[in-house]
Amino acid sequence: MSQSRRQRILAAFIARLQTILIADGYQTNAGQLVFIGERPTLGPDDPDASIDIVVGADEPGYQGENVSIRLPVTVRAVVNATRESAWNTVEAVISDIKIAIETDHDLGGLLSPRGLERGPVEPRDREPGDQIIGVGIQYSLRYSEKWGAP
Repeated sequence: MSQSRRQRILAAFIARLQTILIADGYQTNAGQLVFIGERPTLGPDDPDASIDIVVGADEPGYQGENVSIRLPVTVRAVVNATRESAWNTVEAVISDIKIAIETDHDLGGLLSPRGLERGPVEPRDREPGDQIIGVGIQYSLRYSEKWGAP
């Protein structure tokens, strides 16, 4: 069985983030370590910066033969707070994320026309004793799928 549209969309989204490497012209190497669906921790051997993806609850719309869907995805810059200039690194990762993701408005044709929308940049909650700082960019991914055939 082939992958669903949602699977293909998330795979393309992750692939764009994994291109974030200094060797490819970005400010950071945050693309070396991309988490999805988990709260990351960074050890001493991990890169100074990484990316955490949080997929929210989708919002189905019209449900005729085609189901229109809005999928909220937050992409977080995750930086080890103990590293020098940690906040500057957070800002560099945010810039890198925008450049990597926002190359078009339809994720290479996987989304509806102009279906990629950027929302606010918000700080990441920090638990007591947490050694990670960061912020997240909210994106909305709009697409449609056939009823019963994701």
